[in-house]
Amino acid sequence: MIAGSTATAGRTFEQIVFNRKHAALSPMPFPATTQGFSVASGQPLPALNLPRVFVLTGSGTCSASESIINALRGIGVAVIQIGSTTCGKPYGFFPEDNCGTTYFSIQFKGVNAIGFGDYTDGFSPGNTAAVAGTPVSGCSVADDFAHALGDPAEARLAAALGYRTSSICPAPSGFAPPPSVKSSVHLAPIPEGEGLMMKSPWRENRMLRH
Repeated sequence: MIAGSTATAGRTFEQIVFNRKHAALSPMPFPATTQGFSVASGQPLPALNLPRVFVLTGSGTCSASESIINALRGIGVAVIQIGSTTCGKPYGFFPEDNCGTTYFSIQFKGVNAIGFGDYTDGFSPGNTAAVAGTPVSGCSVADDFAHALGDPAEARLAAALGYRTSSICPAPSGFAPPPSVKSSVHLAPIPEGEGLMMKSPWRENRMLRH
């Protein structure tokens, strides 16, 4: 729907990669029709056919949202990231039930069409100070709680609108978590203004069903 059929036809959205002891699964394509979740399946999806897309991100941008960023980058769509470093969630598992106990061992990594999936520390706008994640073109901009979402004056949206015409960023103000954040198993208070919350490792992974 974002990139259109010309850019996505026959391309991989995401490939689930296991170790050599697990048989490979079929790659997940970019679907061109509805999948039956909110509307009947099989209907053609509308398409924007965008060669460039802006994403507004924060520390709570995780999992499926990061997969979209990674998948679009994998087929050559220019992704411009405005905001702060994402949470970093390329790994996941299929829960396994055994005698009343469910096991959640990390089993796979999701990669895009060019085989990239190593964004354990998230994606970071390119001008983020002390970048912790995978650098993506764009601007480091702190969250703005003084304006409503969708307000052109809201800091991240304003930065995106400005960059769209000038390719110039405001002074960096977003957030890049230090590496130690990812290794903590304790929850911490959410710092004012940014919304970062340290999470235990099991909350850093995607859960899929067979």
